[in-house]
Order: sequence, then structure tokens, then C-alpha cells
Amino acid sequence: MPAWSWDFDGKFSREQTTLSMEFDAKDLSEKSIEKLSIRPLAHLSESTKERLKNRGTWFWKCRTKHIVSYDDLPNGQQHSSDERYMVDTTMYRELHKADPSKTTLTKRPDANYLGPEAMKRDHPPDEDFFYLAPLTVKAYNLKRKKWVDLRLDGLREVSWNTQAFESLVLKGKTKRLIQALISNQIEAEKSTDLISGKGNGLILLLHGGPGTGKTLTAESVAEIARRPLYPVTCGDIGTTPEDVENYLESVLYLGKTWGCVVLLDEADVFLEQRSLEDLHRNALVSVFLRVLEYYDGILILTSNRVGTFDEAFKSRIQLAVHYSSLTTHQRTKIWGNFIQRLKELNEDGIDFVDLEDNIEQLASKEMNGREIRNAITTARQYARWERQQDEGFKLNYKVMKEVIETAGEFDEYINTLNGGLTQEQLAKEDGIR
Repeated sequence: MPAWSWDFDGKFSREQTTLSMEFDAKDLSEKSIEKLSIRPLAHLSESTKERLKNRGTWFWKCRTKHIVSYDDLPNGQQHSSDERYMVDTTMYRELHKADPSKTTLTKRPDANYLGPEAMKRDHPPDEDFFYLAPLTVKAYNLKRKKWVDLRLDGLREVSWNTQAFESLVLKGKTKRLIQALISNQIEAEKSTDLISGKGNGLILLLHGGPGTGKTLTAESVAEIARRPLYPVTCGDIGTTPEDVENYLESVLYLGKTWGCVVLLDEADVFLEQRSLEDLHRNALVSVFLRVLEYYDGILILTSNRVGTFDEAFKSRIQLAVHYSSLTTHQRTKIWGNFIQRLKELNEDGIDFVDLEDNIEQLASKEMNGREIRNAITTARQYARWERQQDEGFKLNYKVMKEVIETAGEFDEYINTLNGGLTQEQLAKEDGIR
């Protein structure tokens, strides 16, 4: 039987199709209409109608770009709970031009009749629209940087974790300054630069040793700004000036179009001082400077080699925040934050009272934030394994201490090789940070 459903490629159009059912010609018994693969809407259950209507609601929302989360897991696909997706069909079509010779869909003469005025409405043209949506929509995975098909049934509004910024181990005045800059940028005040389109962006530099909270700060800034985070590493960008320029321009174009907070993690290779000896590096740095000059969104750079910084970047950066090695007080707060998260997970087999009673002893060990997280992850995995042999096994302070000491043996060995100096001390001696 002929049928149609809605399709969307930047404009709504009716897609023709043919539906068919198979019957056993020898079986003349009466069939329940509810068991047919194709049946009228009136014979659907209320729960199915509600699911279809929810699908149609999301389809209408996705006529414009929309940041979403996703919790549907069809066919065993795994989607990380912290992954965000940008639904933007117009951008997808722009980046993936259709080949007219391969187009097989036929459209009704009245295709695309939902014009600009209809698209501006809060609601679709009629009730039937909700029940005629497709199964999937194209969306861009911001973490994995690729387009995927998402089932409309699995789309969810993003739940922004604004508490993450409050949990950052930073000075209060630094937090307030970052919040003020982000808020002002969102207001998009007109640039005071005389050249139109130049210097309108907000560029932050977060510099310090590994595991001090730079990347976490960038992630938290995106949460309080209620904007998608677009993370980029130097490995994504390329090594030739042409590749670097093309990739950065494409990333910053998407970042601006989607209102992203763009994070360029460990950007040291593009920030290093230019010299007469290395013309290739000079070209990379010059390209990077030029691209930054005209970006008018929010860009966060992280570096752990600020001592090799090219002076020309100073005027491009609105705020630079230094992350020093963690103090005992800061480590205490980080341990407390992680223990609180474990409580929220409601995981069995953890002696929270014992861990909290000994939090000062845990914080006395010189560790960065990443090492603390790794120690907790390792301890949880170890405790789960032990509970397979002994159901009463608890992750307590003693277990955590043993994990920290075992993992710390490698650091102690490296320090011995470096004449007793820590990585932070070596970096300072070498003028790196």
C-alpha cells in the first residue's frame, strides 16, 4: 500500500514509500489486528502512541540546531553518558553534498510546502505530523568528532552540570573572573576593535603541570555557559601549515556556528617561541596566530610548557590562569569531591566513614588530581575483584593506602633517576613552566 512520512534536509518534504505485509495463503484463520505489522493508528496502545508522539516532538525540535544527550542503546552500541551531540541537519547537508545522480527518493509535487513561516512556529502544522516522523536523525558526536545516526526515541535534553564549576579547586576570585568573562562573552558585546570581525573572541590560557585541573576547568566552563564543548588535541590538527590552517578554520567555524566552547588541549606545539633555525615551526605558529586573531567565540588553550611561550600570543589572550602543584588543602578538597561522587553512585562495599576519617592522611601524599582519580579507580576495581572471593571485603583507608603506595613506587623510581627532583622541579629548572 502507498504511504508517506516526513523527511527533513533543511526543509520538510513528504517521502513516498510502499508498505507491504506477508500472509500465508493457506492460513485462513482470523488474525488479531494488534498482531499485524501494519495497522491503523486507532489500534495502537496508548504507550505506543505516546512514544510516537515523543518521536515527532523531537523531530520538530530538530528542525533547528539542537544540543542533545543520548541514552538509547540499539544493537549493542555503546554511548558514553557524558557524550553530547549536535543535531544540525543543515550543517550536515552543507558538509555532505548529495549526489543528484544517486537520489532515488520521489517527492510529491507539494514537497517542501512547509515554508519559512511554518518553520518559525513553536508547533508543527497538525497533530498527524507527530506520527509521521522518521526513526533517526543525523547528529555530530562532539567528543568523537564524527556524524552518527541517533534514534529520535533516545534523544534527551542536556542536563548541564553547573555544580562542576563550584567544585573546582581554584581561588574564589579566579572563579568569579572566569564567570564574568564567560557571561560577558555570551552577551556578545560589540568589539571595540576598529577592524570588523577582529578580536571579538574570548581566549583563555590555562597553564600548569599535568593533573592540576586545566582540562576539568575547561569542561566546567562549558557547563556553566550551557554550551557544547568541542575538544581538540594537537594530534587532530595535523603537522603541515596547510593542514593546520584548514583544520583549525573548520573547527572554529563549527565552534562559532554551534556556540561551542572550543578546547585546544596541550597546545604547546603551536605556542612555542619562534626561532631562526626552525622555519617549519615558525610557519605553524604564524598560522595559529592568524587564525586566533579573527576568532570571535570562546577558545580555551591548555599548556604545561608556558616557559617556551611565543611573546606574540600575550596580546591575543584575555586571561591566563596558572595551576601550581596542589597544596595539602587542595588535595583534601579533591579527595572529598571524589568520595562524595562515590556516595552518589551508591556503590556497595565502600567504607565511606573510614575514608572520610582518614582524608587528611590521604591528602598528605603528594599527588595531582589525575593521580588521585586513578588511585580511586584502581582501588574500586581491586575491591570488586576481592569481593568475588570475599563478599564482606570493604574498600577502606587501608586498601586505598596500599593502592597509592604501590602506584607511587614508579614515581619514586623516576625521582631517583632525576637526582631526587620531581617533574615540577625539573620543569622549573629547565624554564619550561
